[in-house]
Amino acid sequence: MSFLSSLMTDDTFSIDQVKNRKSKDSRSMKLFKIVLADFVKDVLKPSWRQGNMSKEVFKTIIKKTVDKVSGAMKKHQIPKSQTKINHYIDSSQRKLTKLVMGYVDKYVKV
Repeated sequence: MSFLSSLMTDDTFSIDQVKNRKSKDSRSMKLFKIVLADFVKDVLKPSWRQGNMSKEVFKTIIKKTVDKVSGAMKKHQIPKSQTKINHYIDSSQRKLTKLVMGYVDKYVKV
């Protein structure tokens, strides 16, 4: 019996339970998001140190980038180990940097 069908047979389920069940990431996805966020932070640090962006913009760009990249990946595409995650970041460095800089152009008012 699936999780959703078991909820439907029980009279005491809520939409929040279904949403929470769907929003939980796998352990490898959580690790991937952490490493990706660290990469984005490293890309943004020079602009941050120069005072070109607020804390809110800094956090927004990190969140948008991580959500966009992780959301575009299918479950079987998620790198499962630290080595594979590092390889993904290294091989996608140019594209990721371009994405981050696009968000910088969009959110940073110079």
